Amino acid sequence: MSPESTAAGPPRARRGVVLASGALLLAGIMAAVVAASLALVAPSPARGLSAGLASLTPAAPVVAVDGADLIDRRTGERVPLLGANWPGFEYACIQGRAHNDGGDDAAAVAAMVEWGFTAVRVPLNQQCWFDERPSEAFGSGAEYRAAVRSWVAQLTDAGLVVILDLHWSAPAPGLADGLRPMPDADSTRFWSSVAEEYRKHQGVLFDVFNEPHSRYDPDREQWAFTLDWRCWAEGGCTPPIENDLTLPLSGETYAAVGMSALVDAVRGSRATQPIILSGIDYANDLRGWLDAAPDDDQLIAGLHAYPGNRCADEACWAAEVAPVAAQVPVLMVEFGQSDGGDDHLRRAFTWAEANLSGALAWAWWSIPATESEPNAAFSLIDDALQARAPSGTALRELLAARTP
Repeated sequence: MSPESTAAGPPRARRGVVLASGALLLAGIMAAVVAASLALVAPSPARGLSAGLASLTPAAPVVAVDGADLIDRRTGERVPLLGANWPGFEYACIQGRAHNDGGDDAAAVAAMVEWGFTAVRVPLNQQCWFDERPSEAFGSGAEYRAAVRSWVAQLTDAGLVVILDLHWSAPAPGLADGLRPMPDADSTRFWSSVAEEYRKHQGVLFDVFNEPHSRYDPDREQWAFTLDWRCWAEGGCTPPIENDLTLPLSGETYAAVGMSALVDAVRGSRATQPIILSGIDYANDLRGWLDAAPDDDQLIAGLHAYPGNRCADEACWAAEVAPVAAQVPVLMVEFGQSDGGDDHLRRAFTWAEANLSGALAWAWWSIPATESEPNAAFSLIDDALQARAPSGTALRELLAARTP
């Protein structure tokens, strides 16, 4: 979702709101046999947990891909990831206001748990993460990373799975002020750093790029950039440098990096957690995912589902998404509704709960309903952390109706 624009100023505030004797030789051989046996049944390349199920997030599930399911490796049981997106870190920092938009506190965590959340997706900003960053960014990279670390700890200490998402990025020397069509060279550096920081946090997953997409140029009435599955996987194409809300397009481009390089960056940092790879067309198209995805058995296909998408109903999901979900976990990483109703939100959640590995609504923020801000109707909560109609009340009702 790309609801925020730096050009328009602050979009909203979240108010109030992780010795070699014979016996020893024999023991060594037996230990090796046992270790080899365990390796045969452990998911791979969740090549971690080399020290058993050791984790810096012991209260949260140890999520792993097992065929087409997500399981908690502590129990072997299926673990659905249900909850919401928590925006703020991706835009507030680059707008120079704060590291996030507030509300990263115990009261918010308690409300999420009370609603029945099992997971929270936290969008991040590529440039704010680094020590060398644009002058527009708030504070320092070290402070930003510490703020993310604190929020992740609060969520995982409450038993929630956290999904870290690269939401806003930009090729240097541009400003990471919105969505780009594809990752750039600094995106691999970002994921090497993030994965190194969180590789021992087994309750943290990685969503390596928010919404890969093509770009239409309305001034020229033609596509300025068409994203295909080859470039999605391997990179090498040249998208426009502007974010997806900026017009006119300058004609300048950058070299895109593919999903394979981002997976390599995560694995190169020895992080073994599942990685989410979202499809093309703003993460709404998964038709080429199985053929294009890198070779890694801890991958999750990411889907975004909004009423205005091409694939936005049960018939399309059954035809295009279900075949993918039969082979790998599919997570509805974003879904929501902003037209004043809740029918799509209810249908998307219900279908995802029955057919996918989870769903996370957009978004856990508070925007006064009287504001003209178009994202106000996406708001799940009010300033008192109460469910707000229609989206929040619908999501809370759906979570409460679940059969454990």
